[in-house]
Amino acid sequence: MKKKIFLLLCVSIFLFLSIGAQAQELKKLDVPYVPTPYKVIDEMLRLAEVGKDDLLYDLGCGDGRIVITAAQKYGTRAVGIDIDPERIQESNENAVQAGVTGLVKFLEQDLFEADIHQATVVTLYLLTSVNLKLRPKLLHVLRPGTRIVSHDFSMEEWQPDKSTTVFNDEDSHKVFYWVVPANVTGTWEWTMAAGAGKKHYLLKLEQLFQWVNGTLSSGNSQMPIMEAKLNGDRLQFKTEEEVKGGKVVLLFDGRVIGNLINGTVEAQNEPKPVKRNWKANRDPATMKPLDFPKE
Repeated sequence: MKKKIFLLLCVSIFLFLSIGAQAQELKKLDVPYVPTPYKVIDEMLRLAEVGKDDLLYDLGCGDGRIVITAAQKYGTRAVGIDIDPERIQESNENAVQAGVTGLVKFLEQDLFEADIHQATVVTLYLLTSVNLKLRPKLLHVLRPGTRIVSHDFSMEEWQPDKSTTVFNDEDSHKVFYWVVPANVTGTWEWTMAAGAGKKHYLLKLEQLFQWVNGTLSSGNSQMPIMEAKLNGDRLQFKTEEEVKGGKVVLLFDGRVIGNLINGTVEAQNEPKPVKRNWKANRDPATMKPLDFPKE
Protein backbone atom coordinates (compact mmCIF):
# COMPACT_ATOMS: atom_id res chain seq x y z
CA MET A 1 0.00 0.00 0.00
CA LYS A 2 2.80 2.38 0.91
CA LYS A 3 4.49 1.61 -2.40
CA LYS A 4 1.29 2.48 -4.32
CA ILE A 5 0.92 5.74 -2.43
CA PHE A 6 4.56 6.55 -3.10
CA LEU A 7 4.16 5.79 -6.82
CA LEU A 8 1.00 7.88 -7.04
CA LEU A 9 2.79 10.73 -5.30
CA CYS A 10 5.72 10.49 -7.74
CA VAL A 11 3.36 10.48 -10.75
CA SER A 12 1.49 13.49 -9.36
CA ILE A 13 4.71 15.42 -8.85
CA PHE A 14 5.87 14.53 -12.35
CA LEU A 15 2.59 15.66 -13.89
CA PHE A 16 2.62 18.87 -11.87
CA LEU A 17 6.18 19.69 -12.97
CA SER A 18 5.43 18.73 -16.58
CA ILE A 19 2.32 20.93 -16.73
CA GLY A 20 4.22 23.74 -15.06
CA ALA A 21 7.03 23.45 -17.62
CA GLN A 22 4.54 23.47 -20.50
CA ALA A 23 2.80 26.53 -19.07
CA GLN A 24 6.14 28.27 -18.70
CA GLU A 25 6.97 27.41 -22.31
CA LEU A 26 3.64 28.81 -23.50
CA LYS A 27 4.36 32.07 -21.70
CA LYS A 28 7.38 32.54 -23.91
CA LEU A 29 5.28 32.53 -27.08
CA ASP A 30 4.35 36.08 -28.09
CA VAL A 31 1.63 34.92 -30.50
CA PRO A 32 -0.22 31.66 -31.13
CA TYR A 33 0.85 29.68 -34.17
CA VAL A 34 -1.50 30.33 -37.09
CA PRO A 35 -0.09 29.68 -40.60
CA THR A 36 -0.36 32.35 -43.30
CA PRO A 37 -2.35 31.20 -46.36
CA TYR A 38 -0.18 30.73 -49.44
CA LYS A 39 -2.24 33.24 -51.40
CA VAL A 40 -1.36 35.87 -48.79
CA ILE A 41 2.31 34.85 -48.86
CA ASP A 42 2.38 35.39 -52.62
CA GLU A 43 1.01 38.92 -52.18
CA MET A 44 3.45 39.71 -49.34
CA LEU A 45 6.42 38.70 -51.48
CA ARG A 46 5.04 40.51 -54.53
CA LEU A 47 4.45 43.74 -52.62
CA ALA A 48 8.00 43.64 -51.22
CA GLU A 49 9.40 42.90 -54.69
CA VAL A 50 11.48 40.08 -53.28
CA GLY A 51 14.32 38.85 -55.49
CA LYS A 52 17.41 36.67 -55.58
CA ASP A 53 19.62 39.46 -54.23
CA ASP A 54 17.55 39.84 -51.06
CA LEU A 55 18.09 38.43 -47.59
CA LEU A 56 14.67 37.85 -46.04
CA TYR A 57 14.05 37.38 -42.32
CA ASP A 58 10.70 35.98 -41.18
CA LEU A 59 10.11 36.78 -37.50
CA GLY A 60 7.89 34.13 -35.99
CA CYS A 61 8.36 31.78 -38.93
CA GLY A 62 6.04 28.97 -37.80
CA ASP A 63 6.39 26.04 -40.20
CA GLY A 64 8.75 28.04 -42.43
CA ARG A 65 6.36 28.50 -45.33
CA ILE A 66 7.19 32.17 -46.07
CA VAL A 67 10.93 31.49 -45.99
CA ILE A 68 10.60 28.38 -48.14
CA THR A 69 8.26 30.04 -50.67
CA ALA A 70 10.66 32.97 -51.11
CA ALA A 71 13.52 30.54 -51.77
CA GLN A 72 11.50 28.35 -54.14
CA LYS A 73 9.90 31.09 -56.23
CA TYR A 74 12.56 33.81 -56.24
CA GLY A 75 15.84 32.15 -55.28
CA THR A 76 15.92 34.38 -52.18
CA ARG A 77 18.22 33.65 -49.26
CA ALA A 78 16.02 33.58 -46.18
CA VAL A 79 16.17 33.06 -42.41
CA GLY A 80 13.30 32.01 -40.16
CA ILE A 81 13.25 32.96 -36.48
CA ASP A 82 10.99 31.21 -33.97
CA ILE A 83 11.18 30.57 -30.24
CA ASP A 84 9.26 27.28 -30.49
CA PRO A 85 11.63 24.31 -31.06
CA GLU A 86 8.80 22.23 -32.58
CA ARG A 87 8.24 24.88 -35.25
CA ILE A 88 11.97 25.04 -36.02
CA GLN A 89 12.13 21.26 -36.41
CA GLU A 90 9.07 21.33 -38.66
CA SER A 91 10.55 24.17 -40.74
CA ASN A 92 13.80 22.28 -41.28
CA GLU A 93 11.89 19.17 -42.35
CA ASN A 94 9.79 21.22 -44.77
CA ALA A 95 12.91 22.85 -46.22
CA VAL A 96 14.41 19.42 -46.91
CA GLN A 97 11.23 18.29 -48.67
CA ALA A 98 11.18 21.50 -50.73
CA GLY A 99 14.85 21.10 -51.71
CA VAL A 100 15.87 24.61 -50.56
CA THR A 101 18.22 23.84 -47.66
CA GLY A 102 21.06 25.62 -49.49
CA LEU A 103 19.15 28.91 -49.41
CA VAL A 104 17.39 28.88 -46.04
CA LYS A 105 18.09 28.40 -42.37
CA PHE A 106 15.98 28.41 -39.23
CA LEU A 107 17.04 29.69 -35.82
CA GLU A 108 15.44 28.96 -32.46
CA GLN A 109 15.61 32.46 -31.01
CA ASP A 110 13.57 35.20 -29.37
CA LEU A 111 12.62 37.60 -32.17
CA PHE A 112 13.30 40.58 -29.88
CA GLU A 113 16.89 39.42 -29.35
CA ALA A 114 17.70 38.04 -32.81
CA ASP A 115 20.31 39.82 -34.92
CA ILE A 116 18.43 40.98 -38.04
CA HIS A 117 20.60 43.91 -39.16
CA GLN A 118 21.56 42.28 -42.46
CA ALA A 119 17.97 41.82 -43.64
CA THR A 120 16.78 43.56 -46.79
CA VAL A 121 13.22 42.26 -46.29
CA VAL A 122 11.42 41.41 -43.03
CA THR A 123 8.10 39.53 -42.94
CA LEU A 124 5.72 39.44 -39.97
CA TYR A 125 2.56 37.67 -38.89
CA LEU A 126 2.42 38.64 -35.24
CA LEU A 127 -0.04 40.88 -33.39
CA THR A 128 -0.31 44.67 -33.42
CA SER A 129 0.81 44.74 -29.78
CA VAL A 130 3.91 42.70 -30.66
CA ASN A 131 4.57 44.83 -33.75
CA LEU A 132 4.58 47.94 -31.56
CA LYS A 133 7.11 46.42 -29.15
CA LEU A 134 9.22 45.36 -32.12
CA ARG A 135 8.89 48.67 -33.99
CA PRO A 136 11.82 50.51 -32.32
CA LYS A 137 14.13 47.62 -33.17
CA LEU A 138 12.99 47.60 -36.80
CA LEU A 139 13.61 51.36 -37.10
CA HIS A 140 16.95 51.45 -35.28
CA VAL A 141 18.59 48.19 -36.36
CA LEU A 142 17.51 47.76 -39.97
CA ARG A 143 19.21 49.77 -42.69
CA PRO A 144 17.23 52.54 -44.39
CA GLY A 145 15.49 51.09 -47.43
CA THR A 146 14.77 47.71 -45.82
CA ARG A 147 11.25 46.55 -46.73
CA ILE A 148 8.84 45.25 -44.09
CA VAL A 149 5.64 43.34 -44.82
CA SER A 150 3.04 42.37 -42.23
CA HIS A 151 0.08 40.03 -42.58
CA ASP A 152 -3.08 41.51 -41.03
CA PHE A 153 -1.47 43.57 -38.24
CA SER A 154 -0.39 47.21 -38.45
CA MET A 155 2.20 49.46 -36.77
CA GLU A 156 -0.45 52.02 -35.69
CA GLU A 157 1.08 55.55 -35.98
CA TRP A 158 3.64 54.29 -38.48
CA GLN A 159 1.31 54.26 -41.44
CA PRO A 160 2.18 51.85 -44.28
CA ASP A 161 3.64 53.05 -47.57
CA LYS A 162 1.27 50.59 -49.27
CA SER A 163 -1.45 48.16 -48.27
CA THR A 164 -3.60 45.63 -50.09
CA THR A 165 -6.40 43.20 -49.32
CA VAL A 166 -6.23 39.52 -50.26
CA PHE A 167 -9.39 37.43 -50.54
CA ASN A 168 -8.83 33.78 -49.70
CA ASP A 169 -11.94 31.59 -49.85
CA GLU A 170 -14.43 33.44 -47.63
CA ASP A 171 -11.80 35.32 -45.64
CA SER A 172 -10.09 38.65 -46.34
CA HIS A 173 -6.54 39.45 -45.23
CA LYS A 174 -4.73 42.79 -45.07
CA VAL A 175 -1.11 43.10 -46.18
CA PHE A 176 0.86 46.14 -44.98
CA TYR A 177 4.14 47.36 -46.51
CA TRP A 178 6.71 49.81 -45.12
CA VAL A 179 10.15 51.05 -46.15
CA VAL A 180 12.47 51.77 -43.23
CA PRO A 181 13.28 55.51 -43.36
CA ALA A 182 16.62 57.12 -42.60
CA ASN A 183 16.69 59.33 -39.50
CA VAL A 184 16.91 62.91 -40.81
CA THR A 185 15.84 64.72 -37.63
CA GLY A 186 17.96 67.62 -36.41
CA THR A 187 19.98 70.52 -37.78
CA TRP A 188 21.97 70.27 -40.99
CA GLU A 189 24.27 72.91 -42.47
CA TRP A 190 26.37 73.48 -45.55
CA THR A 191 27.90 76.15 -47.77
CA MET A 192 27.00 76.12 -51.45
CA ALA A 193 27.89 78.08 -54.58
CA ALA A 194 25.31 80.77 -55.42
CA GLY A 195 25.88 83.01 -58.41
CA ALA A 196 29.40 84.42 -58.24
CA GLY A 197 29.68 83.77 -54.51
CA LYS A 198 28.68 81.27 -51.81
CA LYS A 199 25.82 80.96 -49.35
CA HIS A 200 25.59 79.26 -45.99
CA TYR A 201 22.44 77.23 -45.34
CA LEU A 202 20.84 75.82 -42.21
CA LEU A 203 18.21 73.09 -42.52
CA LYS A 204 16.08 72.10 -39.51
CA LEU A 205 14.06 68.91 -39.94
CA GLU A 206 11.40 67.15 -37.91
CA GLN A 207 10.21 63.67 -38.73
CA LEU A 208 7.33 61.27 -38.05
CA PHE A 209 8.55 58.02 -39.53
CA GLN A 210 8.65 58.61 -43.34
CA TRP A 211 7.00 62.07 -43.13
CA VAL A 212 9.30 65.09 -42.93
CA ASN A 213 8.84 68.82 -42.50
CA GLY A 214 11.09 71.73 -41.60
CA THR A 215 12.64 75.03 -42.62
CA LEU A 216 15.65 76.11 -44.63
CA SER A 217 17.37 79.38 -43.77
CA SER A 218 20.18 81.44 -45.26
CA GLY A 219 21.18 84.68 -43.57
CA ASN A 220 17.97 86.49 -42.58
CA SER A 221 15.87 84.52 -45.04
CA GLN A 222 13.79 81.59 -43.78
CA MET A 223 11.99 79.26 -46.18
CA PRO A 224 9.56 76.43 -45.39
CA ILE A 225 10.31 73.20 -47.21
CA MET A 226 7.57 71.74 -49.41
CA GLU A 227 6.72 68.37 -50.97
CA ALA A 228 9.24 66.58 -48.76
CA LYS A 229 9.66 62.87 -49.57
CA LEU A 230 11.74 60.34 -47.67
CA ASN A 231 12.07 56.90 -49.23
CA GLY A 232 14.65 54.86 -47.35
CA ASP A 233 17.83 56.91 -47.48
CA ARG A 234 16.66 59.24 -50.28
CA LEU A 235 15.47 62.70 -49.20
CA GLN A 236 13.78 65.11 -51.62
CA PHE A 237 12.18 68.48 -50.98
CA LYS A 238 11.42 71.81 -52.63
CA THR A 239 11.69 75.40 -51.41
CA GLU A 240 11.49 78.92 -52.81
CA GLU A 241 14.34 81.37 -52.23
CA GLU A 242 14.17 85.11 -52.83
CA VAL A 243 16.94 86.26 -55.18
CA LYS A 244 17.19 89.90 -56.32
CA GLY A 245 13.51 90.59 -55.72
CA GLY A 246 12.33 87.40 -57.40
CA LYS A 247 11.78 83.82 -56.30
CA VAL A 248 13.86 80.85 -57.38
CA VAL A 249 12.49 77.34 -56.92
CA LEU A 250 15.13 74.98 -55.50
CA LEU A 251 14.74 71.21 -55.81
CA PHE A 252 16.91 69.24 -53.38
CA ASP A 253 17.70 65.55 -53.86
CA GLY A 254 20.15 63.71 -51.61
CA ARG A 255 21.19 60.44 -50.02
CA VAL A 256 21.44 60.22 -46.24
CA ILE A 257 24.45 58.39 -44.79
CA GLY A 258 24.51 58.81 -41.02
CA ASN A 259 25.19 62.48 -40.31
CA LEU A 260 25.87 63.33 -43.96
CA ILE A 261 23.61 64.13 -46.92
CA ASN A 262 25.16 64.06 -50.38
CA GLY A 263 23.21 65.16 -53.41
CA THR A 264 22.23 67.80 -55.95
CA VAL A 265 20.08 70.93 -55.93
CA GLU A 266 18.47 72.29 -59.06
CA ALA A 267 17.46 75.95 -59.46
CA GLN A 268 14.40 75.53 -61.68
CA ASN A 269 13.16 78.89 -62.83
CA GLU A 270 16.41 80.75 -63.40
CA PRO A 271 16.98 81.87 -67.02
CA LYS A 272 18.76 78.57 -67.44
CA PRO A 273 18.20 75.71 -64.94
CA VAL A 274 21.34 75.21 -62.87
CA LYS A 275 22.22 72.03 -60.96
CA ARG A 276 24.75 72.15 -58.15
CA ASN A 277 26.09 69.68 -55.61
CA TRP A 278 25.20 69.99 -51.95
CA LYS A 279 26.79 68.23 -49.00
CA ALA A 280 25.17 68.77 -45.61
CA ASN A 281 26.47 67.79 -42.19
CA ARG A 282 24.24 67.22 -39.16
CA ASP A 283 25.02 68.25 -35.61
CA PRO A 284 24.69 64.80 -33.92
CA ALA A 285 23.41 66.40 -30.71
CA THR A 286 20.27 67.57 -32.54
CA MET A 287 19.21 64.13 -33.79
CA LYS A 288 16.15 62.56 -32.12
CA PRO A 289 15.12 58.88 -31.99
CA LEU A 290 12.39 57.88 -34.41
CA ASP A 291 10.50 55.69 -31.96
CA PHE A 292 10.24 54.48 -28.38
CA PRO A 293 9.09 51.07 -27.13
CA LYS A 294 5.38 50.90 -26.44
CA GLU A 295 4.35 50.03 -22.87
